[in-house]
Amino acid sequence: MLEFLIPANVIDVIGGYLGAGGPVVVALLASTFLMWLLISERILYFLFPARRMLRTQTQRWDERNDHGTWEAHAFRERLISEVRVENERFLGPIKALIVITPLLGLLGTVTGMIEVFQVIVDTGSSNARLMASGISRATIPTMTGLAVSLTGVFSINYLERKNTRSVADLSDQLTVEAGLGYGAKKRLTDSEQEAADVNITPLLDIVFILLIFFIVTATFLDEVGIGIFSPQPDPPEELTRPPPTLVLAVRSDGFVMVDDVRMVDPRSVTPIVEAFRAEKPEGVVLLNAAPDAPIESTVLVLDQTRMAGVDPALAIQRGR
Repeated sequence: MLEFLIPANVIDVIGGYLGAGGPVVVALLASTFLMWLLISERILYFLFPARRMLRTQTQRWDERNDHGTWEAHAFRERLISEVRVENERFLGPIKALIVITPLLGLLGTVTGMIEVFQVIVDTGSSNARLMASGISRATIPTMTGLAVSLTGVFSINYLERKNTRSVADLSDQLTVEAGLGYGAKKRLTDSEQEAADVNITPLLDIVFILLIFFIVTATFLDEVGIGIFSPQPDPPEELTRPPPTLVLAVRSDGFVMVDDVRMVDPRSVTPIVEAFRAEKPEGVVLLNAAPDAPIESTVLVLDQTRMAGVDPALAIQRGR
């Protein structure tokens, strides 16, 4: 954990996270920053300015001498409405951002799925290594969107409770005289409960992610069966026929026999080898030295062959 205190390591981690998640994660981080900027502003408001506003509204009400007429009740409702409007400032954008973040995560899931399917189309198989980038772009935005949405849900619930409590406290403090259908402490609060919204975005994310893992794990299922190998046809005669060979046999008297046909001087081997390679480029040169052949002649023939650009195969006979 201590390495994360180094700024360079933190920058590398964030860069790797953004690179693995793709451009959707950048949009998610931007919306997260904006959402928490508004949430922080509201929390600071309820800690300090909201209390001053409650005291101001209570003071304005206490300064009135008339608390029982219709005008007094209308003025009281105005004071409470001003507090409610100020308390609910930015709550709407915060709720919108809480809804947007799972949708951005779903967008990242869809784009990652498209990349995974494109890999399958290009390669013809579901290779986990090739699909790693698409899987990262499908899972990381989903995780980020759900995590941000969860923190936003807890925060908006806290802010709404603070709003309700603040309005209720002010309504209790602004006491009115009975009359005109109002009680002694009338609370100006809505009794109707808002209908709960059903958000199926996380469910769609989970379905897409499960589909990705089904595709990946399908490549690791080994089916038991009997392997059938078709017989290979016989290779052509050109592949089984031995290559042409030029045999240079060094005799005991120092002369060289060429293919047991003619005898030449060791110093005239180079043109013979060159002519053989020119006629048969795939041919092989074999140097065969008799047990009592002079070493100088054998070395001379070897040098002559190499001067022709050929490294011959050596075959030195043993003496009895």
